[in-house]
Amino acid sequence: MTSSTAPGYGFAAAWHATIDSAHDKSFVLDPEVSRTLTSYIGPGETVLDIAADEFATTAARAGAHVTVVDGSLQRLAQVAADAQRHGVTVDTVHALWPHAAVAHHDVVVSTGALRRHHDLPAALRAMVLHADRLLLCVDEAGTPAPHDQVLAAILGEPAPRQAPRHLLIAGALAELGLTADVQMVTAVRTVTVADEAELVRRLAGRSLPGRLARRLLALLAPMLSRTPDGNWRYRYPAEMGLVVCPV
Repeated sequence: MTSSTAPGYGFAAAWHATIDSAHDKSFVLDPEVSRTLTSYIGPGETVLDIAADEFATTAARAGAHVTVVDGSLQRLAQVAADAQRHGVTVDTVHALWPHAAVAHHDVVVSTGALRRHHDLPAALRAMVLHADRLLLCVDEAGTPAPHDQVLAAILGEPAPRQAPRHLLIAGALAELGLTADVQMVTAVRTVTVADEAELVRRLAGRSLPGRLARRLLALLAPMLSRTPDGNWRYRYPAEMGLVVCPV
């Protein structure tokens, strides 16, 4: 029986519907999220991270023995270089999850990496099979960013929302017979090139009157700062969903 025809609440199908919109978006892990994940890992424990990201070095610096699996040699090299700068070691495996031949680990972690996989149940089953104690997954909670909410109000449109991906992960784990705890973590995010392109698209053919442009700037002002070269930097609190699943 395939995951698409298995009985249940359709978490796999709902996940599949989010892939096209999220697959190409970058996922930068906030240090606060890394620290929260690390709090679940004991010193000396083994950790398997199913994608090369910032968390690997954070966990290694906290005393964990970390292995990273990724299909990109470039991302693996970046993680190895980051670990070396901080005086720690991270083992790297060049392979595509869930087809990597790796040993069991105490904790298996996904920091947004599941969005690369159309078959959510298959990716999660592989994570469960490789975890001796705990599964940790963090992903978007779907709350619109402040600039999206403000712009939607100005344009008279509904604010764009993404699916609460962390809840889809928790639901898919429940269908596998596992009970997970779900909590929220507040991260600090920065507007990316993809975000800017989306804003430009939404504003195409429209002009904001001066008073509305000023109002938009005033509403976002608490989250704006200047970079050393004089450009604006916009960072905002974003709710991330953390799924904690004993195995």
